[in-house]
Amino acid sequence: MIESFPWWNEKQKKLAEDARIFSDQNLSKGDEVAWTKDFPSTLLKEVAERGWFGASIPLEFGGTDLGVTGCCIIAEELSRICAALTAAYSVTMFGGVEQLIKFGNEEQKGKWLPKVATGMLGGICITEPGVGSDAADIETTAELEGDYYIFNGKKRFITNAGIADIYCVYARTSDHREDKAKYQHLSAFIVEKDTPGFSLERINELGGWVGLPNGYLDFEDARVPASSRLGAEGDGWKVLVDGLNFERNLFAAGMLGPMREAIRYAVGHSQRRIQFRKPTIDSEINQFKIADLFARVQTARLLVYHSAHLMDMKADAVMAATNAKLYASEAYEKQLIDAMQVMGGDGWTRFYPVEAFMRDAKVNKLGAGTSEVMRMVLFRQGLRTMAEELKLPHRHVHPTLGIPISTTSLTPYTEISEKSVLKMLAEDYKVNPGLHMTRNDIKELLVGITDEKLDNILTTLEAQGLLKLHRNRKGKITLAKASYKGLRKAKPLDYYKWFPEWAKRQLNI
Repeated sequence: MIESFPWWNEKQKKLAEDARIFSDQNLSKGDEVAWTKDFPSTLLKEVAERGWFGASIPLEFGGTDLGVTGCCIIAEELSRICAALTAAYSVTMFGGVEQLIKFGNEEQKGKWLPKVATGMLGGICITEPGVGSDAADIETTAELEGDYYIFNGKKRFITNAGIADIYCVYARTSDHREDKAKYQHLSAFIVEKDTPGFSLERINELGGWVGLPNGYLDFEDARVPASSRLGAEGDGWKVLVDGLNFERNLFAAGMLGPMREAIRYAVGHSQRRIQFRKPTIDSEINQFKIADLFARVQTARLLVYHSAHLMDMKADAVMAATNAKLYASEAYEKQLIDAMQVMGGDGWTRFYPVEAFMRDAKVNKLGAGTSEVMRMVLFRQGLRTMAEELKLPHRHVHPTLGIPISTTSLTPYTEISEKSVLKMLAEDYKVNPGLHMTRNDIKELLVGITDEKLDNILTTLEAQGLLKLHRNRKGKITLAKASYKGLRKAKPLDYYKWFPEWAKRQLNI
């Protein structure tokens, strides 16, 4: 039995057991979907009857209030059956439910959440023919006319296209440059499937996700009630970004089931396959691959449920959710490749579900944000949230050893002048010869200096050829380093010289 986590409550542990049993009993139906390509509507109805669509919905709106963790538990187990089942469920959760809970008014929540709790499907509409990762450049427009918004545009790669009852749609409501600069040019709406002027354009034939409708939607003068807008006009970007953590985490949870099934088939197959007069599991190469299978699924589950717990605690989960999605999507691909390799030719046949799971691997690195976007988010968020931890340690020359070492104490310069700045840069050369000093490095040592004064000193020294400056795109000085001429002016050559004892002996220095 797959492990629960210590922070799960009793309701979540019970849910995990119930969901596991449900998946065990319906694995064969997932196999059928892989061959027939029929959407598993009967299974989805059973999921709804169990109340699982209400996992993240508050009790007062007909839900069970099991939080993000509850949604992830359900997605993990349903994904063992087939991608069509878990994706239809998960997209509903982050394609309307999450947005309604956080940004909907009481009337909107009362209108739609109880219906979702009983199995009404949702979809999320961001991507367009000309807009992908750059979601801020959405082209679909929504113009207010009286009590309605008139929508024109198209959306594509929409999961649950044609089967969803409601769609969370993001559209441009302003073309003013100042609104776009402030990311206040988009608005979010709940659009019902029978809205006049709103139609299904086509269904995609995908390389994976068998049985799951995914397609294009068209808006031609579609009339959407203004009462369907979530939040104020211009709040669309805020609604979109706020839901990304939940979307990424739940998307990652849907990869855990196939990763577990891959282990089952790799181990079970290799225990029964005889080659060179012994089971293939006795091969050390296969044992190492299987060890990696265990390691990946354990790590991916920990990342997913840690992030879910943070969100349930209302804590910042940007880094955690992004990392969970990035790691799980890339680990999933390696997991299925290794499992198929352990199984040999059998793993590549459609007679085992591993092959179907493998065909879903690529979309995991594309949907809910590409792996490249995940890395961009991690890079930017990491620099921001870990700014204090990432500060380069202060360094100085050891008074007796003469070598550069870290220090926690600073000796500020009492004099603020061109001479003191040049001296500072010369001292920095001794400890960081290949690096520039940052603007903040200099300001920490010149206590009380203003930005204007610092700029004057730096540009004056630059004009004299005594130092090199780096400016950002806006022309602001960000880094400074003494030139060779500046080093000579600041200190005599003997100041910079240093030799280890063995070199002194060998070179007679």
